[in-house]
Parts: sequence; C-alpha cells; structure tokens
Amino acid sequence: MWSKQSWSNRLWRHYLRSAERMIKLFRIINVTFLLGATTVILVLISLFTPLFSQAVVYILAHLPLPKMPPVAMSSPPTAYVVLGGGLTNDNNNQIILNRYSLNRARAAATAYHDLPLPIVLSGAEAPWLGQWLIEHGIDGLISENASMNTCENARFTAKRIPLHHVYLITDSYHMARARRQFALNGINSTAINAPLPVIRDWMEPAQNLSHSRRAVYEVAAYLRDVIRPQANCRQAKEVTSQQLLTPRGKVAKTADD
Repeated sequence: MWSKQSWSNRLWRHYLRSAERMIKLFRIINVTFLLGATTVILVLISLFTPLFSQAVVYILAHLPLPKMPPVAMSSPPTAYVVLGGGLTNDNNNQIILNRYSLNRARAAATAYHDLPLPIVLSGAEAPWLGQWLIEHGIDGLISENASMNTCENARFTAKRIPLHHVYLITDSYHMARARRQFALNGINSTAINAPLPVIRDWMEPAQNLSHSRRAVYEVAAYLRDVIRPQANCRQAKEVTSQQLLTPRGKVAKTADD
C-alpha cells in the first residue's frame, strides 16, 4: 500500500514539474510572438514614414570599405566622378536625362563651382550628362561611355584615367554600393549625395514608401555584390580604350535646366 502511494506521489510531482515547464514554454512562445508581431507591425508602419529609409541610409553609410592602397588613403580628391542614373524620353521622344541623372549633374555643377576639378562622367548617360554640363558653362569633361552597371562604372573609370581619390556623385542609397566597387578597384572616394527626385515627407506616405522600396533594393543589391558578385560585370580588359571613348547615343541640344 505504501509503495503504491509513493509511486503515485512521484507521478504527481513529475506531472506538476512537466506542467510548470509547459507553462513556462508557452509564456516564452507568447512573449516571442508578441515581440515579433510588434516588430513586424512597427517595420511595416515605418515603411510609410521617413524612418525606415533614413535608418537604411545611415547603416549603409557606415559600412566598412575594402582595403585600398596606401596612396588612395593618403591622397586628396583630384576629380569628380558622376555616375549615370538613367535616361528617359521627353514629349518629342528625344532621349534626355531622367530625374536621377539630372540631379547628379546639378550636384556636380554645384560642387565644381565651389571647387573646380576635372569631372569624369561614367556610364551610357555620359554624353547627355556632358551636354547638360557644357550648356551650364562647364567643359573639359572626361567621359567613360561603356559601363552598364555600378561594377563596370568603377572598373572602367579606373581604366579610363588613373585616379586615387575622387568625389563620388550619386544618390545616398546607391552611394555605399558604388564606394565599395571603387574601393575594390583601388580608388578611394568622398561622397557627394545628389538629392532624389522625390523627397521624404511625414505627410506623404506614398513618397516615403518609394524611398523604402529603394532602400530595400539597395540593401539586396549590396548583399548580392558581397555574396555573389555580378556575372554581367565585364573585366576592364574586355573593353577597349576606344569603346570607353565612344558615345552610345546622339544627344539633342536641350534647354532643360
């Protein structure tokens, strides 16, 4: 009789301990779920505010760069490098700079008037960027016309002209990825962020969402470059000096400001 009662007590204590562990486990799961759900909700809400994109830009701007030659680290900037941001068509179906490229051209002009240095134009947009700058009183431009992506911007600029340190002009989202590519090609860079066509505004959730989408894209592109570099980035030796010099389109003179 005593043995049966002892066995029953042991089973009861074991049951109580198991029940306590299950209660603790359910509490942990519940707290984790609540924290996770709250985080997801806050992130989703932040996509429609300036918070998410500003946080991404801050993080991207503080990422370390690949190791560069000592001369690149010690030399002052000796040129501006403007990266093309795309082209579009006007009402007459003429090819013109899109708003991203136009803002970069304006940023280059402003910087040049403060500190005149050679301006290197990189990308298929180079002829149109050059035309805009010439129309605004800036000449002596150096064009690299062959690159089709950020990786090629860096490789072909390095082939086009010997540079150690440059003022790099693109938008704030693209800047981290661009600076990394230039560092991989031995060129240090100081950022000059061109404004984006759409501004952040607490009262404009649609505009903030467009910034958030751009931020997500650049984070994904940066990780892709680190983990699995672009297969479509040509080596400098695959492009001749003549190709770098040859424009890939005809520029119509415009009066666009």
